[in-house]
Amino acid sequence: MAFVRAKVKKGGTYYYLVESKRTGKSVKQQILEYIGPVEKLMKFAADSYNALSEDTPSFKVYTHGSGMAMYYAAQFIGIEEILNSVFPPKTIKGLARSRVLLLAMIHRAIDPSSKRAFAGWAETTSLPYHLSFKAEDLDSQSFWEAMDGISEEEILEAQRRITERLFTIYQVNPTSFHLDYTNYFTFIDSKNERCVICSRGHNKQKRDDLRQFSLAMLTSYALQVPLIWELYEGNKNDKSEFSDFTQLVRKELDALNINMADITLIFDGGSNSEETFRTLGCHVICAHSLSGHKYLYDIDIDEYEKVILEDGHERHAYRVDEIEFSGLTGTGILTYSEALKKGQEAQMDRDMASVQGSVNEVNEKINNHRSKIWTSLRKTKAETERAIKEAGEYNKSLEKESMQGKGRRKKAKTIPVWDEEKSLSEIVSNMIYKRHKYISEFTEIRIISDDDGNRKVALFTDEAARAAYIRKYYGKKLTCTDHRDWTTVHILSEYNQQECIENGIFKTSKDVDHFAVRPQYHWTDDKIAVHTFLCLTALTITEVLRMELEKHDIHMTKHALLDKLSEIHDGWVFRSEKKADRILEKLDDEHQHLWNAVLSLKQD
Repeated sequence: MAFVRAKVKKGGTYYYLVESKRTGKSVKQQILEYIGPVEKLMKFAADSYNALSEDTPSFKVYTHGSGMAMYYAAQFIGIEEILNSVFPPKTIKGLARSRVLLLAMIHRAIDPSSKRAFAGWAETTSLPYHLSFKAEDLDSQSFWEAMDGISEEEILEAQRRITERLFTIYQVNPTSFHLDYTNYFTFIDSKNERCVICSRGHNKQKRDDLRQFSLAMLTSYALQVPLIWELYEGNKNDKSEFSDFTQLVRKELDALNINMADITLIFDGGSNSEETFRTLGCHVICAHSLSGHKYLYDIDIDEYEKVILEDGHERHAYRVDEIEFSGLTGTGILTYSEALKKGQEAQMDRDMASVQGSVNEVNEKINNHRSKIWTSLRKTKAETERAIKEAGEYNKSLEKESMQGKGRRKKAKTIPVWDEEKSLSEIVSNMIYKRHKYISEFTEIRIISDDDGNRKVALFTDEAARAAYIRKYYGKKLTCTDHRDWTTVHILSEYNQQECIENGIFKTSKDVDHFAVRPQYHWTDDKIAVHTFLCLTALTITEVLRMELEKHDIHMTKHALLDKLSEIHDGWVFRSEKKADRILEKLDDEHQHLWNAVLSLKQD
């Protein structure tokens, strides 16, 4: 049986008439005909009907699998029930507010775009038929009305109830939580004073030129969804937010009947300080700067021991007991990573290239006595001559006092000596090493003069010193904890799971094909908060869908799962001018197994 498949290319959806054929032990899809975008698909269906006799069926298909799978997963969690119980009741175009918001979540997970684009997208899916709504009724104003009048407190309560439900479903009671931060740039006008939360700051996607809002989040390795999160100003630093966010975490964990004193909070080193740790009230595992423990660099990597983590990953580690960090006393674990070392070496190469560029710039100016180099040299000479004069006068006064027998003998000042070449070398070195001072530890700047008195700067590298520098400083990382009785393997295993928040949530929330928090087309704090809630809840629903399908031996990423489900269609089969059936297309074995697993989530 031939059927229609959709493929997404460069943001557009294109349709093909394909047929599944078995080749040996595998089933492959053979393209029978290219149809084109959805407009040509509709025309193709209409033309096919006109060309057929009354007894031959025609068809009209809709993307079915991804949208309905998201809906079934949302019902499995009870998303609409939770929203109905928390948000003020409202009806929009005959639909409950909770249903409109759920549709926004499904749209955001599958095809993140503006609310204005929802109707056009929904018309290509089976959602309007199965959930009984008209796609054209839900315009951007409809979603604006659904999002209006929802407070931060209500979002927090909905967030808490979703977390409670997930803890109940999966019977988890995490004792370790992961905390991290990210931010999302916007195109909100600089003169817009109604948006307080969006400010300029250090943007993780290198868009420091734009206003941004930031997100603090708590998750767990056992349940990798946004458990507790908070939006905050884009120009607020991590240490300040850590203190505020952990107060919220304490409150929310208490509401979940989790004692703060019983948990271990795992995070990277940007939040470390005595002030933030003083009132934390829980155990910690955190990355820590080696700058405050420079003696640890002297431990050669040959002294590190190989350890196998609980997930099978290998690490080279050196344990340091009774280490002081950020006002706490505990255990430090030094780790060595070849991947980290290579990354740091790559940065060194870039810095070396930058220093060489500075050498080239200096060479363009060093023989121009009007350049900044010589201006600085003349200023240094004047200062030295002034110091020579002052020291000489001071010493003469001491001699005079001594001859007259006045006062106690004072120590004479050392009279400076003017050395033009040395001073020029210092000025040039400061200019060249200004941004990368560490490069001077294994390189040397020399000023060479020719017979005509023209100078040229050359950079010389001591490769042995450079190799020693790399061996001593690169590839090393310090992880600290107040768990003195935990094994090295357990400490590193817990910290290693920190990537679940960066890779599992933050990167996913910035994926342009699915889940993306941006672009967001809202410019007030309250709408941005609701919008973020919708995006993060969409991510939660998809993660639950992924976990449930794993029970059926289906192992895919969230992105791959939605793409695969989008290949499942249903539609109308027109058997005559007056007769049509709504049916699911004939599925191959892989898609049938996937769809059967999805249907296991369906709530009666």
